[in-house]
Amino acid sequence: MFFICSIMTRTIDTIGRAARHDMLIRIECGHCHHVGHHRAYEVAKVVGMGRSIESIRFVCSRCKTPARKAVPIEFDRDRPPKVAVWVQMELKR
Repeated sequence: MFFICSIMTRTIDTIGRAARHDMLIRIECGHCHHVGHHRAYEVAKVVGMGRSIESIRFVCSRCKTPARKAVPIEFDRDRPPKVAVWVQMELKR
């Protein structure tokens, strides 16, 4: 007996979809080639769930120029990537 399984794939085009899949956003500076990683749900808390990833403007922390490219990347929870992930810190008042 054979089973046919069809799986529809969707592109991750909004920050909300990337946050639901617990992805990282990889940001690369076009000027100094600095690379940073943010958790998608941390970015979604700031800009909202419906924004497209291309419309979010990031600024490089080193040279202060606009980042060239922001793409969502997936990571395995059992094998987290060996990169620094920037998170938003809550300030005490």
